[in-house]
Amino acid sequence: MADNMEIDSPSDCQPLKPRDRVVRRLAQFGVPEEQLDQPGLIAFVKDKRALIPELVSVILPTDAEVADAFQASRLTSKKMSGVIMKKRFHESMVWLQWLMFEGDPGGALRRLSEMSVGQRGVCGAVWGHNDIAYRCRTCEHDPTCAICVPCFEKGDHKGHDYCVIYTGGGCCDCGDVTAWKREGFCSLHQGAEQIQPLPKEFASSVDPVLGSLFNCWRVKLTLASEYTERKQPANELTYAVVDMLLEFCKHSESLLSFVARLLLSSDGLISMLVRAERFLTEVVVKKLHELLLKLLGEQSFKYDFAKVFLAYYPSVINEATKDSSDFPLKKYPLLPIFSVQILTVPTLTPRLLKETNLLTMLLGCVENIFVSCSDDGRLQVSRWANIFETTIRTVEDIRFVMSHVVVPKYVTNDQQDISRTWMRLLSFVQGMNPQKRETGQHIEEENENVHYPFILGHSIANIHSVLVDGAFSDASKGEIDGETAWNSKINDSDDGDNVRHAKVGRRSEESSACNVKSRSSVFAAPKLCEIKTDASSNLPLPRAVTGLICECLRAIENWLRVENIHAVPPNLLSPNSGSACDSNFSAFKRTISKFGRGKYAFGRLASTSEDHGKQCSENSEMDSENTCTRSSSDDNAMEEDILVESDGPRFLSLPDWPQIVYDVSSQDISVHIPLHRLLSMLLQKAMKKYFCQSEVSDVTHASPSNSLSTSYNDFFEQALRGSHPFGFSANIMEHPLRIRVFCAEVHAGMWRKNGDAALLSCELYRSVRWSEQGLELDLFLLQCCAALAPEDLFVSRILERFGLSNYLILNLERSSEHEPVLVQEMLTLIIQIIKERRFCGLTTAESLKRELIYKLSIGDATHSQLVKSLPRDLSKFEQLQDILDAVAVYSNPSGFNQGMYSLRWTFWKELDLYHLRWNSKDLQVAEERYLRFCNVSALTTQLPQWTKIHPPLKGIARIATCKVVLHIIRAAIFYAVSTFKSSDSRAPDSVLLPALHLLSLSLDICFQQKESSEDTCHDVAQLPIIALSGEFIQTSFGEQSLLTLLVLLMEMHRRENVDNFVEAGGCSLFTLIESLLKKFAEIDNGCMTKLQKLAPEVVCHISEYFPSRDSSISSLASESEKRKAKARDRQAAIMEKMRVQQTKFLASIDTTTNDGSQLGHEGDLESEQDSEESDTKQVVCSLCHDHNSELPISFLVLLQKSRLVSSVNRGPPSWEKLCQSDKEHTPVINTNEPNTSTMNWNTVSSGTTSSSHLNQLVQIAAEEVSSSGKPGEVLTFLQYVKNKYPALVNFQLPDTYDEKEKAPYSFETLEQCMYLSIYDEMRLPLSSNLMNMDDRASTAGENSNIIIETGSVLIGKYTADLVLEMSEISSMSEITSNESASVESTSQHPTYDEFGPIDCDGVHLSSCGHAVHQGCLDRYLSSLRERSVRRIVFEGGHIVDPDQGEFLCPVCRRLANCVLPTLPGELKKPLKQSIILSTGSINTAPPLAESSELTYSLRLQSGLKLLQSAATAVGKLKFLNSIPLHHIDRTRTNLENFLRVLSKMYSPCKEEKLSRFSRINHSMLMWDTLKYSLTSMEIAARCGKTSFTPNYALSALYEELKSSSGFILSLMFKLVQNTRSKNSLHVLQRFKGVQLFAESICAGVSPSYGNSDNSGMGDMLSILKHIEMDLSNTDSFWRQASDPVLAHDPFSTLMWVLFCLPQPFLSCEESLLSLVHVFYTVSVTQAIIIYHEKSKHKSSRDSDLSGCLITDIYKVMNESANASQYIVSNYFDPSVDIKDAIRRFTFPYLRRCALLWKILYSFIPPPFCDEENILDRPWSVPQDTMGNANIEMFEVTKIHELENMFKIPSLDVVLKDELSRTTVSNWCRHFCKEFESGRIQQNMHVTPAVPFKLMRLPNIYQDLLQRCFRQRCLACKSVLEDPALCLLCGRLCSPSWKSCCRESGCQSHAVTCGAGTGVFLLIRRTTILLQRSARQAPWPSLYLDAFGEEDFEMSRGKPLYLKEERYAALTYMVASHGLDRSSKVLGQTTIGSFFLV
Repeated sequence: MADNMEIDSPSDCQPLKPRDRVVRRLAQFGVPEEQLDQPGLIAFVKDKRALIPELVSVILPTDAEVADAFQASRLTSKKMSGVIMKKRFHESMVWLQWLMFEGDPGGALRRLSEMSVGQRGVCGAVWGHNDIAYRCRTCEHDPTCAICVPCFEKGDHKGHDYCVIYTGGGCCDCGDVTAWKREGFCSLHQGAEQIQPLPKEFASSVDPVLGSLFNCWRVKLTLASEYTERKQPANELTYAVVDMLLEFCKHSESLLSFVARLLLSSDGLISMLVRAERFLTEVVVKKLHELLLKLLGEQSFKYDFAKVFLAYYPSVINEATKDSSDFPLKKYPLLPIFSVQILTVPTLTPRLLKETNLLTMLLGCVENIFVSCSDDGRLQVSRWANIFETTIRTVEDIRFVMSHVVVPKYVTNDQQDISRTWMRLLSFVQGMNPQKRETGQHIEEENENVHYPFILGHSIANIHSVLVDGAFSDASKGEIDGETAWNSKINDSDDGDNVRHAKVGRRSEESSACNVKSRSSVFAAPKLCEIKTDASSNLPLPRAVTGLICECLRAIENWLRVENIHAVPPNLLSPNSGSACDSNFSAFKRTISKFGRGKYAFGRLASTSEDHGKQCSENSEMDSENTCTRSSSDDNAMEEDILVESDGPRFLSLPDWPQIVYDVSSQDISVHIPLHRLLSMLLQKAMKKYFCQSEVSDVTHASPSNSLSTSYNDFFEQALRGSHPFGFSANIMEHPLRIRVFCAEVHAGMWRKNGDAALLSCELYRSVRWSEQGLELDLFLLQCCAALAPEDLFVSRILERFGLSNYLILNLERSSEHEPVLVQEMLTLIIQIIKERRFCGLTTAESLKRELIYKLSIGDATHSQLVKSLPRDLSKFEQLQDILDAVAVYSNPSGFNQGMYSLRWTFWKELDLYHLRWNSKDLQVAEERYLRFCNVSALTTQLPQWTKIHPPLKGIARIATCKVVLHIIRAAIFYAVSTFKSSDSRAPDSVLLPALHLLSLSLDICFQQKESSEDTCHDVAQLPIIALSGEFIQTSFGEQSLLTLLVLLMEMHRRENVDNFVEAGGCSLFTLIESLLKKFAEIDNGCMTKLQKLAPEVVCHISEYFPSRDSSISSLASESEKRKAKARDRQAAIMEKMRVQQTKFLASIDTTTNDGSQLGHEGDLESEQDSEESDTKQVVCSLCHDHNSELPISFLVLLQKSRLVSSVNRGPPSWEKLCQSDKEHTPVINTNEPNTSTMNWNTVSSGTTSSSHLNQLVQIAAEEVSSSGKPGEVLTFLQYVKNKYPALVNFQLPDTYDEKEKAPYSFETLEQCMYLSIYDEMRLPLSSNLMNMDDRASTAGENSNIIIETGSVLIGKYTADLVLEMSEISSMSEITSNESASVESTSQHPTYDEFGPIDCDGVHLSSCGHAVHQGCLDRYLSSLRERSVRRIVFEGGHIVDPDQGEFLCPVCRRLANCVLPTLPGELKKPLKQSIILSTGSINTAPPLAESSELTYSLRLQSGLKLLQSAATAVGKLKFLNSIPLHHIDRTRTNLENFLRVLSKMYSPCKEEKLSRFSRINHSMLMWDTLKYSLTSMEIAARCGKTSFTPNYALSALYEELKSSSGFILSLMFKLVQNTRSKNSLHVLQRFKGVQLFAESICAGVSPSYGNSDNSGMGDMLSILKHIEMDLSNTDSFWRQASDPVLAHDPFSTLMWVLFCLPQPFLSCEESLLSLVHVFYTVSVTQAIIIYHEKSKHKSSRDSDLSGCLITDIYKVMNESANASQYIVSNYFDPSVDIKDAIRRFTFPYLRRCALLWKILYSFIPPPFCDEENILDRPWSVPQDTMGNANIEMFEVTKIHELENMFKIPSLDVVLKDELSRTTVSNWCRHFCKEFESGRIQQNMHVTPAVPFKLMRLPNIYQDLLQRCFRQRCLACKSVLEDPALCLLCGRLCSPSWKSCCRESGCQSHAVTCGAGTGVFLLIRRTTILLQRSARQAPWPSLYLDAFGEEDFEMSRGKPLYLKEERYAALTYMVASHGLDRSSKVLGQTTIGSFFLV
């Protein structure tokens, strides 16, 4: 059609087809007419090769044609014009391919494809968005590589570390040696070298044509780039050419390689293709990029393309920079797609770096961005945020380049200019995004870009990591040309949010990045200063390292100079020279130039340091005259190491300690200092390289008089050459310290008015993702500064920055409310500086162990949680798993608990309370867990200790023992003593504890130093912390020293502990202080002497020799244990007193309440209650709790529609074959047409009957009524008929009846009399029609007529009673003709074989066991509805729908939707057994040893006689005449609400219309509900709760009865018994049912309703139809009763027979036992029919089966062609013997009978529901009682047990029994006859006792993911983006609602598939969605990884394995209808919207 609509030029009279257009152009060119076809054209150019370029241009549509077509599209459709042009260009490509291959292109491509078999080199499959790919860490060269699913499956990755990923683009790397290891290649792709060159025969013909086409293509692209009007032709040609080339690539890699080389040879074409995204449409560009990705597999093409790409790169970045927007990066996707494809190739990138100045270009792009977004050299985040993604893209590309091992070597050794440029770029980032504390109005607008600088800093830190590694690598191996190994250091994502597999397009917060253009001025930098290294040094640092440090120091120096120009100028002179800095920097330079460099720079400063140290120890203020000596060196020496580029102060080389004025709370503060962190990383790496492997002493000499060690000089002299220790430490420490102060102030709440920005900055700074690159590096830099700085001045600087200088004044008034938090944070920082060893003492293994202990102390964790919590370097440590196993205990996944690791008890002793990343909440949790596990407080036992440290940092020990630290500790203790337990104390416990910990750490240092050498004892005594501990100061309560304050504090806590042991979270500060005093005494004799006076009891035990630390600790622990034991005794005494008092109080309230009787007999189903009165008192209303109320009680119940039976019959679907349609599981229906002559009772219509015939029908019906009815019944019937049909107004009936006697019976006595009559008749011999079945043909009619005659009487009686009711209703105005019509229309539903609900298998009943008064419940529901209407939140409002009557139980919060009332006295005792026919109770559980010796006889005869006698009795006139006229007992219990809900579930469309008619037999509905509940309960009992092993134990069956509200079923049974005889219509329905069942079972015939010659019953039913009475319920029930007994489930038929029989029969065990035998025979017959159908080859040819029931059945069934196909089974095993098969198929019937027996004859007490719901129990329950190995034997054992229980003889006896053979033959003939007549429609399933199962799922989740991926919706055919797999039927649905395919939604599908219940596996999320009508709930994943952990949304992608225990638990929950009864499910349930959307 499209061809006909093509637009031709105006001169054309008719549109031309694309082929005709090509022919016309060729003819115009001069091609002869006879050669104007494709073969002819080949012949034409054979000798005219020079014409090929012109021919190519002629064949292609001209630009004018394209323009005309799109011009004409204005009149039609633009889309249509596009289709037309695509067809024209496609036709042109076909002609060109004929020229290329000189023949049929299809055949040529097939030949090339065949030639390429086994020679495929590179896969190159291109992915789209959210496709599946595999990443294998074992095979990949870098984390950006991945392969497609087919390649992974065809490769060998067994034992590899692989994972599944979702892609965002890219291509498969299989076969690419630069990305993937050869051993990881699949069988189809073995590397590019496998690609063979294109055969010459093809190359010679393809080259000229394709080359000419490429030239035309280039010309058109060039014109399109310059002229807008030329874009459309270029767009169409590009699409056609690319489409053709992609087709070439699919067939042959040789052709692909040839095309790539030809593209390169076309001058300028590659450049135009790269720029094509700027002027072509998005669709064409996407296809073009796909082609380019394919071509990148050719290495030569990749290199040339890369050069063009890099030339194009800056233009996109410049455009984004100019626009200040990320839109160009999104608009032009070439950069993000191809940068990773090029820059991660290890053989390509280094070459590009050397030949194209790659890094220069990228750094220039970054500088352009920074300059455009900066003010005064600082990046402005508010402006930069607009091009954030572009910046990150560019920085990430720099990281890709730097990730190649040789690149950082090359940069640091040979390209120092690049290092300088990088430092200058870092200066833009240094100090960005500063914040200033708000003290006025609260900031309402939140900063949404706070995290952007952190992401940038993270990317920069990744670059620093590889840059530093390159600087430390061997420079001799740094030549780029010599690189042979393809090692890369692209950082793998340490968690799911980091930079992800960019080559496959995975996105993250940091991976959407971009790049910028370079500028020539970027690289102008001063010459790198020459570093002179001492050749004699023992620690020579590489030249690249010292150069990088020098550049970093230079950049910091310049940045400090710029910062101090704009900030408050620091006092850089000595203190006595003034407090202000000289603003004349030139003069200052001249001043400091007089200082020699030697005395004050590293390497020559021992004496100066010593002098300065002594000065600091004597006085806290520095004197300029004694600080140092000036050098005599000339001034030129200084100029050699100058670190500034212009005149100004040299901050880092100052010999004095500067006084820097700064206040964090009032000035700008930034947490971003990448220059400092690069310096820290360099120092840390250098220190680790030279000291981590060497022996490190555990002790240190901390005396201030000691000179710096040799290692100190060697290391810092080389690392910090040109800097002075004081200038360096004073200035470098400033900014890391400010950040820590900022975090402390935020924690203290000082920055609340700044909104969330400050808080978020602190949280990000401390988070594990950034702490390794921020917090930890900052602390290490502070440690370096602490080792170099004067200790007192260093600590004083910390005190000043925290704003706590006045804390040492000893003023008891707080300076601010924030002070305690600030002091605590300051003390914590000091402790961390002294004791932290992350980078300066611990090995990687030790650091990893410490991190694991930190994480596990907070709580148990999964493997992925632990790995994610680790710093990146530790998470990749090869010994991770070994250390984890040593530190933690693994708990296997159990239930819905994942596999968890918990900390081993021994490692609690290694808990570090001063870990860097603690927050207050986690620390508190860890302390509580420590107390629980160790029974002692961590605050008093886990004290910080001095551990080994790298030698250059040993000077840190001086910090702990300095004078200022002593002052701080003394002040804190003074405040604690002065304001003991005061809320306003300046030293609460949160401050006192870290102060004591700091003191303990200081004493530990002193103790270790003393133990190291006896010669240093004097030095230890001179340490300020020891020497000044006894120094007295004046306080408010006299002179005190540190020791006296400690003694006072200890005594205060000693007194406090006497009355209250629990202190500070269970810790005893008394013992802690006591241990500190002992340490003082042990360290110093002077302290010992003082303490002997102050606290002699503390030091009295200390002998002349000092014990070790371990003995002191053990002594402390023993004393602590004694005190705790005494405290526990005191607490126990107090609790005992409280218990006695509570007991007396409770006794005084109510002495009559029996508290313990409620649960007395809850678990025993067989026991009787001793006291009936006490039982009834225990059931109280859960709403009013009135124990004395006499109102009737109703139990809360939940009615649920169910399709459980259908699901079991159908069998579980398989994942390998997904359901394609809802019709796949539709039952097979008999195709035979029904015999209308025998079914006219369903087809008679009042509108098709003449008045004469109607008069005849009324005449016959009236005579029937008059023969058995009372006068009132007959007159009422006639009057109603005359009113409905005016034509019969003159109809008269002869008065032939007499007044009947008054009914002598009530309903109760009537059924008792019937029971006695039946009993008498059963003593007579069985009638001849049952004794001699061979004469059945001659006698069946006679016997049948007897039953039919009595049936006519019953129908007449029923009709009269029904008409009377209709007359009463017609007299009211409720029913109109329209309403009646509506009722009739709604009753038209499909024919069903059995009575039951129309849209499900049945209704399941359950209860939580709580009871309420109806009035209380009405008020409760009314309040819920009111709240719902007013939208007031109420508990459970997200779960229930009050308008539907749903509510949560007020006690247990389980769902309920109605109540079931109780009957007075019926809760106390079981049903009384009739004394007649009872010969003793049946033994429900006989021992197998005894039962095996017993022999039984088949009671089929007594059962048949019972049915025949009952049918005769119910038809006797004396009983019929005694039935009251239209009698309805109004005294029944309040069942209205329950019956209304139940009726709505059975007939939702008719419930409102029909509920007012009493003929709706509600007792029948309740009985059907009881029947289905028993059936579903039996099915649920088969399921194992923790495994898929079936559970056939009878104990499990009875346990299910108990757990599934067996009491409620017993109550339902009693209610049915009470109500089914209260209505005359219901009684007549039952009696008629007895007759129909007896006729079908005993006589083997169904009533011939259409044959009016035998009886008038058909006419009577026709009258019922005429008078518009709906008989749907009664009709289906009577039809079921009249159906062949083999057409229905035997247990169902048994239940209906029991329902119809007179009531006393339910009390008679012998009668029930006989009926059980009858229907057991039915079950056996059905099993044999199944075996006959499934195994016809075995048949009856076996000798042992001849002459028995089996051969009889085979004989009859063989006479019918298809009848045996009606009975089906999906569980037939042909290998099983027929007798074993029969017993297996009868097993479910016997199990259900056992449940029924329990209900009938056992008393089930009320479940006072304080017991735990079985659905919510923990899964530590015992396993099922059988295993897979002996399951078959166990099943046989249980079958035998049940057969003995019901006294069923052996199967051989049953098969040989003559009566059973004749009876079953009769049944089979009846069944075949009815089937052939078409009356039996739907199949009947026969199923063994198999457990209910959900879908059979694969063991590995990836198999299921691949199977369901990219599947299309069955309704709308669109791809399911988030597929949900129904585990009930196997259909793929959508969890989100879509208007285009509503039936594919989970909620809609759950209604059609599971009657409202749905279980869906969310494929992408791996979790379960539980659907119950509109209610939805998430459920944990069924699949766990190797560590027993879930993987939500496959974020880790590791292989997942099916967890059988979880799946079995979910299966059991569904089978037991427990989704709405489980608190775990209800706790996560919502209504309306998808829970995860």
